[in-house]
Amino acid sequence: MQKFRGFSLVELMISLVLGTLVVAGVSQLFVANSEAYNLLEGQSRMQESARMSLEFIGRNARQAGYRGCFSRNDEIRSTILPVSSIPYEFDLRFAVAGYDAQGAGVWAPAIAAVLPSTNSSGVDTNVFKTANGDGAGAGIDLGQIISGTDVITFRNLSQIEARLGVELLTEAADPRVHIGVGWNEFEKDHLVMIHDCEKGTIFRVTDLSPDLAGNPSASSQDLTIGHDMDDTDATRNSSLRLASTNNFNTDAAISAIESHTYFIAPGGGVNNAGQTPRSLWRKSGMQAPVELVEGVEDLQILYGVDTDNDRTPNQYLPANLVLDWRQLTTLNVTVVVNSIDDTGGTTMSSAGCPQPAGCAVDGLQRRTFTQTFQLRNHG
Repeated sequence: MQKFRGFSLVELMISLVLGTLVVAGVSQLFVANSEAYNLLEGQSRMQESARMSLEFIGRNARQAGYRGCFSRNDEIRSTILPVSSIPYEFDLRFAVAGYDAQGAGVWAPAIAAVLPSTNSSGVDTNVFKTANGDGAGAGIDLGQIISGTDVITFRNLSQIEARLGVELLTEAADPRVHIGVGWNEFEKDHLVMIHDCEKGTIFRVTDLSPDLAGNPSASSQDLTIGHDMDDTDATRNSSLRLASTNNFNTDAAISAIESHTYFIAPGGGVNNAGQTPRSLWRKSGMQAPVELVEGVEDLQILYGVDTDNDRTPNQYLPANLVLDWRQLTTLNVTVVVNSIDDTGGTTMSSAGCPQPAGCAVDGLQRRTFTQTFQLRNHG
């Protein structure tokens, strides 16, 4: 009779140990691969966040100060008097406005007195609003801007131009500007600029006739733009004529005024550790701010100032030390980006650990990226 013999206790124990080692090795390999994947994913996110952030800012930096063929920003006229009444979003006299972070909730120049803002109670401050409500509630919540991060605004004319259909006779009490239809960059009560290569004037559109939305069959040159005088509203038009000399002829055009303000604030998402990542935000014109790029936690800007008019910066200064904004030639922009999710990183943010006091790290990877942009249309 054949006898069957099983594993001895020693053999069984050895098998269990070997099996445990194999499982532990496989598990460790899996964890290592997972960590490596998370690290690579975090690095990829940082690269993408930095690239997109600098691309957005650089695009508007290169457009800043564009005014068609009219290039003399110190000769821009306005029918909004005094000129200090020109709303922030439309003040094309200054292509760039910067605000340097000075400490907890403090910027120089001060931002509370100028930036279009809407507080937590929904009250608008420094926000340009039209009679039909455009712009209302579209300000920046200044309390959300991350302390220690810079703020910057760019302004320029839209590159879409509406050419005059006939010569504008500026001697009339209420000059009418005739342009072609099918162009709706602005609406009634918006501020625009009429310009040719010699002169340019900012004025407020007080009438559009006909209403293109209600009359899609209107023919070329049917659209007229009015700018009636109204002394009861500081941002209406004064009696100042649109042209300082001569008239605006058919080589002139009307363009919308664009502005873009960048700042850092908490984003709308949550990462894998339950934290709210910081993001790069932008407020464009009369629209509400939008979150552009997640994972951007710091923005620092130095301004290249040309003091001898050779188009080369003599020094780079923070915004609070810039004496003449028309001397800017370049911007040195630095962003700090992170991996958004906790990947086991050990670097601290530029403002210290964003977790409650006492923690050492938050698990995020961080990198700093810097790029210099030429201001093509400035000065």
